[in-house]
Formats: sequence, C-alpha cells, structure tokens
Amino acid sequence: ALRSFGCRIKAACSGCGLSWIPMLRTRLASFTQSSAAAICQTLSAQTSKTEPEDFQGWLVGNATVNLPKKWDVGMTFQWRTEGNISKYKGIYFSPEIGYKLMKKVRGFVQYRYANTNNGASSRVGLGMEYTDKAGALNFALRPQVQYTLAYAEDGDISSSSKWILRTRLSVRYGLSKNIDAFLQFEPFFTFDDSEYFIDNIRNTIGIKYEYAKDRKVSLFYIYRPDYARSYNRVFHVVGFKFDFDWKVKKRK
Repeated sequence: ALRSFGCRIKAACSGCGLSWIPMLRTRLASFTQSSAAAICQTLSAQTSKTEPEDFQGWLVGNATVNLPKKWDVGMTFQWRTEGNISKYKGIYFSPEIGYKLMKKVRGFVQYRYANTNNGASSRVGLGMEYTDKAGALNFALRPQVQYTLAYAEDGDISSSSKWILRTRLSVRYGLSKNIDAFLQFEPFFTFDDSEYFIDNIRNTIGIKYEYAKDRKVSLFYIYRPDYARSYNRVFHVVGFKFDFDWKVKKRK
C-alpha cells in the first residue's frame, strides 16, 4: 500500500511539473564543482609564461632607535600576500645596525630572514646611505651589496646568484607639514654571467603621513618588472607601512 501511495505521489509530482528537480540538482552539483576548482586555482595562483603578472599586498612595520654617539638600531617586519592578494606568501624580518660616518653619510649592516611558501631564505647586506636636500626636495641614495646565505625565491630576488647589488634612489617632496609624497627607483643587479645582469627593478610611488611626533604611516604602490626568468614577469604591490622612531638622549 505504501509503495502504491509513493508511486501515486511521484506521478502527481511529475504531472505538476516537478520533474525539473533532478536536473536542478545535477546543475547545482556541476556549478559547485566548477566554483571550487576556480577558487582553488585563484588561491594557488602563481606567475607563469601565459600569466606573467601578479598583484601582491604588503603590510610593513619599521622601528628605529637612535642611540648616542651616532649609532642606530632598527627592525623591519613584513607580512606579504600573493596570487592577486588572495594567498599568504610569507613573513620577513630585517634587523639593521647603522653608524653615521659623516654629516650626510650613514653606513649600515643588515640581516634579512624570510619564511615563505617557497622555503626559508636569509642574507646579509652591507651598504651606505647618502642624504641631501634642495628646497622642498629631499634626496637619498642607498647602495647595498648583499650576500645570500640560504636561497629561496622569496619575492625579492629571483636570481640564484650569491651576490646582489641593489641601489635605491629616493626623492621626497613635502606637500604640507605632516604629508610627504615620495618616489623610489631601485634596480637589483646580479653577478652571474649565465643570467641577465638586472634581476628586477622596484619602482615605488607613495604618500607618507606623520600622525604624531616620530610616528608615520605610508601608502605605497610598487611596479616591479622581473627579468630573471626565461620570460619577463611583472609584479604589482600595494602596501601600508608604519614607522616608529625613538631617540635615546646622551647621558650627561
């Protein structure tokens, strides 16, 4: 009796036009599978020969302590995303020690450790920074030689060369008392004869706001063409940076 009753209900539903339900179920299942595949592809997006561009997001924090007798120590922390800002890439730590060699020249030594999806990398760097001013414009030239201790493609350098020379030219213009606009041009040069001599170039534009004394926040964009592969890649970076400065007064 129950089977007969169920058959009559099925026949009635078919007559009422509900036979589309199985078709709808099939299409929903197909749509769900396609959407999941698309999401997975987005989350694991990497640059390739057919898709050589990527958008990334950076969150940067920098703390500097100015010590007596011309010394300073600092730490920079970065948290990065890739895959069109949809996938976590890694964290970066860069402690630095500096010494003011002359009025406008500062020497420094830096260590950088990165823990990324491609593995851990580390390097040491030695460089100088020259600063000058002309009216409302402030200039800085920062050449640095880096030696790679442990290599992984961490998003900064694609070359497997142990030695890298990077030279950053910065120009800053004061828009108001607390707001500055800045431009930076920084090529990375390799010392490997088997590779193109320019690994990549960072072209940066941004704006910096001092919201309190020695407390600043910056919004920046980086256009970074990369020449280390058999095909050229382009990385677009949008980021925020927070700067904190302290000064230790000399004891009398």
